[in-house]
Amino acid sequence: MMPASPSLAARAEVLMNRLAQVEAQETDLQARLEIEKARLRASSSREALEDALGVIPVLAESGVNPVIPASPAIDLAGARRALRATATNVVGAPVGEIASRVRSQSVNSALETADRFTRNLVSALNRSVEKKRQEVLPPGIDQPIVVYPGASEALAVKLRRLQTLLQRKVDGLPPDDLAQRLREIISFAQSWTADRPRLNEGLDRQHPEVKEFLRQAATEGGAPWSLITPLVQAWLADPENTANLRVVLH
Repeated sequence: MMPASPSLAARAEVLMNRLAQVEAQETDLQARLEIEKARLRASSSREALEDALGVIPVLAESGVNPVIPASPAIDLAGARRALRATATNVVGAPVGEIASRVRSQSVNSALETADRFTRNLVSALNRSVEKKRQEVLPPGIDQPIVVYPGASEALAVKLRRLQTLLQRKVDGLPPDDLAQRLREIISFAQSWTADRPRLNEGLDRQHPEVKEFLRQAATEGGAPWSLITPLVQAWLADPENTANLRVVLH
């Protein structure tokens, strides 16, 4: 059996060398991907924290001063030391070694600590805006909107919308949305306070007997027959007064 020709052996050697280079490049690429993944994670955490810190003075302008509770489970100082030590040790190190350190438990724990602190901060901001919402809720916001004869349907629609928006709890909003939500809450509360009395203007113009009958008729229990006095009967006889009235039997 003739030995393999030098040219074939040389080609095989070249091929093996190329495969080794490709393998080394793939390992290097994987390391770089891991480093980039960690970098993006740290960058995302930093941006989220900056967003949360940036909204605090905006909320303060509307009288909201968030209280950030201290959590003994979050060791920020320890996380900073871990990241500082890693940054010092990777200076001039090969890519593979850097990736190994990036994958270390200490670095992962430090990044998780940063993420947890930001989540706690955003939750505290949401609770502060929710507390403000409860403070500015107008009286009667939880009462049903009753359209008495002579009242504006358009006004009733507006008030129902305001009622829904004001009763919506503040929870789980990102920092960028909290300032806008707070401005809306304050504006909606002011609008409700100004417009809600207008809904009863038609009722206030009625005779006291008619007014009492209508008030009771708008309740869940309804108006008793004793309230249908001769004056109320005369009022009910006018078709213009009874367009929105219904008789319900329980």
